[in-house]
Amino acid sequence: MKKILATIVLSFATTLTQANAVINHWVHSSGALVYLVEARTIPMIDLQIDWYAGSVNDPKEKLGLAAMTASLIDKGSMVNGRLMSETSVSDRLADLGAGLSFSASAERASMRLRTLSDEKKKAAAIDLASSVLKAPVFDSRILKREQERTVSAIKEADLKPETKLSKEFDRQMYGQHPFADSPTIKTIQAIKSEDLKRFYASRYAAKGSKITVVGDIGRAELDQLLDRLMSSIPREMKEQQQVPDVLKFDKNKQANLVIKIPHEAQQAHISMGMPAIARKDPDYFPMLVGNYILGGGGFVSRLVKEVREKRGLAYSVYSYVAPGRQIGPYVAGMQTQKAQADLAVDVMKKTIGDFIANGPTDEELQAAKNNLVNGFPLRIDSNRKLLDNVSSIAWNDLPLDTLDQWTNELRKVTKEQVIAAFKKNLDVNQMVTVVVGAP
Repeated sequence: MKKILATIVLSFATTLTQANAVINHWVHSSGALVYLVEARTIPMIDLQIDWYAGSVNDPKEKLGLAAMTASLIDKGSMVNGRLMSETSVSDRLADLGAGLSFSASAERASMRLRTLSDEKKKAAAIDLASSVLKAPVFDSRILKREQERTVSAIKEADLKPETKLSKEFDRQMYGQHPFADSPTIKTIQAIKSEDLKRFYASRYAAKGSKITVVGDIGRAELDQLLDRLMSSIPREMKEQQQVPDVLKFDKNKQANLVIKIPHEAQQAHISMGMPAIARKDPDYFPMLVGNYILGGGGFVSRLVKEVREKRGLAYSVYSYVAPGRQIGPYVAGMQTQKAQADLAVDVMKKTIGDFIANGPTDEELQAAKNNLVNGFPLRIDSNRKLLDNVSSIAWNDLPLDTLDQWTNELRKVTKEQVIAAFKKNLDVNQMVTVVVGAP
């Protein structure tokens, strides 16, 4: 009876969540692409704007420009000829019970606004965001402060083995592609206030931006709010972002590369992998299910059984596939005692190789699909999680019914599809291995 009730509750939750996740899509008069999910149960609105203003085109001598620009947008703006300071922005957000933040990743810069759906509060929050966007000052004194913070963070991070591992692994994954780059103390210190102003003026525009909204609001009302918000920025980008294609490994040039980096850490930190698939690749769901079995399913995964349970080489071992608009990597990793690093790499490589060659058992496949399907409601059980998913759908140009079809796509995955996808996209003899803290 308990199992039956649990099944009924889970089925109801899934149906309810999916029913509430209908994505309404249209093009706003500003040229922005809007994706709205109405969620009326909570009097909140979560809004995200994504611009093609990521770090992928940062000048080599000023890596970190896109991120620094985003971080300073809400640190002061000119409103009707008067300065609205970062303290004023912060105080006003507190009065409204709202949140506003800016960030930048490799391909996009994002603004997030959370506000109550009360008519006056949401109007005031939109007006505040509009004022922030309209004329950020990029004050040189605040820039210097943020540069000092960033430099301190880089110095601290560069001492950690996981940072060295991540940077070297990215270099091996992406080669000369900009995704391999990361800011340094020198490039951060080279950024000037004029650079931020120029970057902002050339990249932040309404047309082509992607606006994702989840919450207690309908299309007509949202359109009116966006009229005010998007009028704060230019309609057209002055400079288009250019993202070169991420290339898969050339099988004729690279094989079994192992890079060992000394470090005084007590344990060896290991990553192994290669470029695999983009999010729109038809192999996405077979790779997702297969990876759950191989290393993404926690204690039930093959890597955990082989590395931890049978040999006690590591407390935690994992793998994941990280696709985006561009081809993303397949990565497996762990930490282990330095003296066991070579053995751990061998076991991890053999386990991955066996899975690529033979795929999952019928029992593993069914268990993985059940776990992924039953865990789906937890992926969208809050407005923020739903916003994350819908903004990903928008950014990656996925079908609007992606969330509705998610569990169906998982259920349809076959053993033959998993084997074919892994053989097509992965080759254990082509994977790069980086070991930081090598013996």
